[in-house]
Amino acid sequence: MNPRTAPERILVIGSGITALCAALAFARALPRARVTLVATPLRPDALADRLPALDTRALALLARFGVDERVLLAAAAATHRVGQRFAWGGAPFTVEEGDGLPLLAGASLHQLWRAHGDGPLHALVPGAALAAAERFVHPDEEIGALRARFDYALRLDPGEAPALLAAVAHAAGVHMVSAGRAVPAPDGGATIDGEHVTADLVVDAAGPRESDDWIDWRETLPADRLLLAAGPPAPSPTDHYQAVADGWTARWPLARRTLTGFAYAGAITDDARARRAFGTGAEGVAIRPGRRATPLTGRLLALGDAAAAPGPLGWHGLPLALAQLELALDLMPARNDAPDIAAEYNRRAGTMAERVHAYAAAFYLAGEARKGAFWHALRDRAAPPELATARAQFGRRGTLPPIEDAMIARGSWQQALTGLGIRPEIADPLAVSVPRTSAVAALTQLRQAVAALAGALPPYPDMLAAMRRDERR
Repeated sequence: MNPRTAPERILVIGSGITALCAALAFARALPRARVTLVATPLRPDALADRLPALDTRALALLARFGVDERVLLAAAAATHRVGQRFAWGGAPFTVEEGDGLPLLAGASLHQLWRAHGDGPLHALVPGAALAAAERFVHPDEEIGALRARFDYALRLDPGEAPALLAAVAHAAGVHMVSAGRAVPAPDGGATIDGEHVTADLVVDAAGPRESDDWIDWRETLPADRLLLAAGPPAPSPTDHYQAVADGWTARWPLARRTLTGFAYAGAITDDARARRAFGTGAEGVAIRPGRRATPLTGRLLALGDAAAAPGPLGWHGLPLALAQLELALDLMPARNDAPDIAAEYNRRAGTMAERVHAYAAAFYLAGEARKGAFWHALRDRAAPPELATARAQFGRRGTLPPIEDAMIARGSWQQALTGLGIRPEIADPLAVSVPRTSAVAALTQLRQAVAALAGALPPYPDMLAAMRRDERR
């Protein structure tokens, strides 16, 4: 943030986690500014707020601004996520958070496994193996340690976390008011319950909003309906997804409840049929996947679902929003905006959104064909450019292109494409050059070490309860 032109009055619209994080971040970054949060009713389709996760990058950002992971855990406002488990038509597979173990015996792990290994790839990846076993331990900072080779995310409970974030924001000096309706304008103003107010910067974080520059992703992210329900708690560090004929189902475990979801396409499966299949008591949510081409226009910054809506699979909405928030803090001069700064922000924020779009689209468009009307309709769909490039390069040589503003770890991409059934046509020369006896020994040793790591840990509910007890002392 350029201190010579920093805004003095900042208006943040929204009441969800995205808005609270934005208000807190600007208050901490600009302590002389007056930051006002206009809390409007939470929209049902604001998935960044309703299905919120914090990846490693987001955790680091919020820690800078005074949000303590331990407090979130102690208040049952968060649970760990070390990986995601997919029953996606072929053999079940797990994708961990982070980059796993990139090299073994001088070759990339997935390439060495492809050339010499057997069994599932996730049995060799520490975080993925922990997720498959539904175990968790905090990573070790010791270089070379097995526990140093995975990351984790936090799932936030949208019913518990906002109150904690609001308390931190209030302590940082954020002023809070409530409104039934707030409509932002590019000139830095907003109409709040019929009254026009002005500000140097308006942040629209209230959820999806109609815009002329919306880029529709429904061709590549075809699930435009979601049924949501909640059941008894069953804490786990693993999210579970299953492909079904009409779309996919999910189980997202929180501390005090378990969220379940059924995502489908309204043009193929009508709502009544979906409710019969999933449960009549579920809440229905309409989804419009896509992004704004220019989320920064004048003095109006769109964040969260107002800027990009990548859908429910993977809970990518909040990590994307916070990455774009961090970019805004780095670039934005605010009061006397230079057009080139806005153009650079829009370019990079758009690139970030497309990174998430490509990865999410892989689960619909890449790999083995899945059965059912929902999946049959996707067989001839063109992939987003980044996914098409990744799929072609990985399918040829098992490698991925270098990318700017990466949102998804390369290890996650490798595990996902492998799990989806994409196998390189050309064997990796480094992996093939490793003597088979040496390669098999290295893979066996790693598999055993990973299994021992998971086997030595208590069930996740016991570990979570112990963490919460320790924090309360």
